[in-house]
Amino acid sequence: MQFEAKAGIIGEMNSLPDAITRLFRACDPTEALQPDDVRYVNCDDVRGDSLVDTYVRGLRFADPLRPQVKLFAGHRGVGKTCELNRLKAVLETPHSAANPHRPFKVIYLDTSKHLDLNDLDLPDLLVLIAAEVQRQLQEDKIPGFRTVSVYFSQVWEELKAALQAEVVLKDAKVKTGFAELAVELKNRPNSRLMLREAIERHSTRLLNGVNDLLTTASVKLRQAGREGLVLIVDGLERLVYRSLDGGASNTHVRLFCDRSEQLASLEVHTIYTVPISLFYSPRCGQLEQTLGGFNVPVPMIRLHEFSSPAVAPDSPGMKKLWEMIEARCRYADVDINAVFDERSTAQYLCEMTGGHPRHLMMFLQSAMSAVENLPVTRAAAEKAVRNYANSLLREVPEDYWAKLHRFGAPQADIPKDEAHQQMLFLLHIFEYMNGRPWYEVNPVIRTLPRFQSLG
Repeated sequence: MQFEAKAGIIGEMNSLPDAITRLFRACDPTEALQPDDVRYVNCDDVRGDSLVDTYVRGLRFADPLRPQVKLFAGHRGVGKTCELNRLKAVLETPHSAANPHRPFKVIYLDTSKHLDLNDLDLPDLLVLIAAEVQRQLQEDKIPGFRTVSVYFSQVWEELKAALQAEVVLKDAKVKTGFAELAVELKNRPNSRLMLREAIERHSTRLLNGVNDLLTTASVKLRQAGREGLVLIVDGLERLVYRSLDGGASNTHVRLFCDRSEQLASLEVHTIYTVPISLFYSPRCGQLEQTLGGFNVPVPMIRLHEFSSPAVAPDSPGMKKLWEMIEARCRYADVDINAVFDERSTAQYLCEMTGGHPRHLMMFLQSAMSAVENLPVTRAAAEKAVRNYANSLLREVPEDYWAKLHRFGAPQADIPKDEAHQQMLFLLHIFEYMNGRPWYEVNPVIRTLPRFQSLG
């Protein structure tokens, strides 16, 4: 974001009538921050490692003619999109004396904005990738490159003919209508199966058409002084977890394991976000063998060490969460000393997050909703946590409680069955990292009498 734009937003924030309104809006838990946003806080030192730096080095070292495929996983709301935004910014940093590396062109697409994650399969994803590759390469105006090759146009005409009886597709500005088709797949659930079957029959040709564009663009980019292309496919970690075939498989395995060969066939460096539960599937090894390399999830911010379960107010993780609150207060032009009735109120909210950044923003907004004006009181903070606790109480299946109780103390490992995959996906259990992973129950679950009664 340019300085003038940021200054305009901050000026608009400061014109709001009161501090609590400004701060509430600054704490939007659904907003993924850019690395130059004044609210962004780098958390590498309390996560265990910098995955962004690792991915940047791996992509720069890799042969552009031998594309790499990477998986980017982590709990929902842990900050994956923020980190991918940072990764994109680093990869696209122009060559300079301070940066000896040639920049990449990064194509970033958010599947959650364009596809139905309650019901998604590979044909939907292929169509969206085709649409976004074409659109974003066109916007980049690469010298000597056209976004509609003869081959790609032929693929579209074949697909359009196969769909014509069911879907009326208007002429698109770039001569192919993949963007329109993606909209149809999202908005017409009753026709989705038919559309998918038609796309599936042409999937090999479609992949070849996309690769034709990607490889040609990569060549032109290198001729223009850039390193090539990187494709980031975000949002897939939100794909709904649902058992299939009587529990023998699930939606995550169907897309990422059963279709791994096709996901790996794009001829460009590609990063897919995936649900953290997938890393604990018995078939994860197969997935990594297909894609190459071993992947580490983005962990929670650790508030304590594995060997010392007590959370100290001055631990590095707690300080990092306080830094996040400070950044939101600066953005909203609010004195942080006026936000809470006591410092212990803020510490309580931070501890109840378990190191989950989005939960911190959710708790802050919920607590502010319980008061007319600042400061946030301890009673309001406890109400915010209680509201979330009640939703967990309604959500946790009966047969999960005994399993969850095991994670009342830090555990070095977790069973690789479907129940524990769901617990990770649904944020019942958190993963942390400090050289090695460990697992603990969501601290809000600890507050529930149902959990405490297990003794």
